[in-house]
Amino acid sequence: MSNINLTEEEVATVQAVITAFYSERIASRFHAGSITAETLELVAQLITETDECSRWIDAVPNPKDLLAPANGIRKWAIRVIRAAGEPFAHGSIKISLTCKLTRGLQFRSLLEASLG
Repeated sequence: MSNINLTEEEVATVQAVITAFYSERIASRFHAGSITAETLELVAQLITETDECSRWIDAVPNPKDLLAPANGIRKWAIRVIRAAGEPFAHGSIKISLTCKLTRGLQFRSLLEASLG
């Protein structure tokens, strides 16, 4: 059993995050009586690391950039600057499907195991 007190809104938010990564079936296991402090920490880490991955996914050099190093480095630097500046310029957070899936797979068993 959980030893923390969460509001209905907080539980709904945790369930929304879990649904976005996995499914409503999995999210239904996350309720006020099952969510532990460890669960909350893992959900926060999942969100944070997915956001970080999503910000930088476009900054990864493409193989074609490596064929022309000077031009490739410049293109890479521009992608890094754009990726880092976009959330500030637009005031939004975008999550890449690739990052979502990767980070989701890495956290799923830990999240489920953390349930009380």
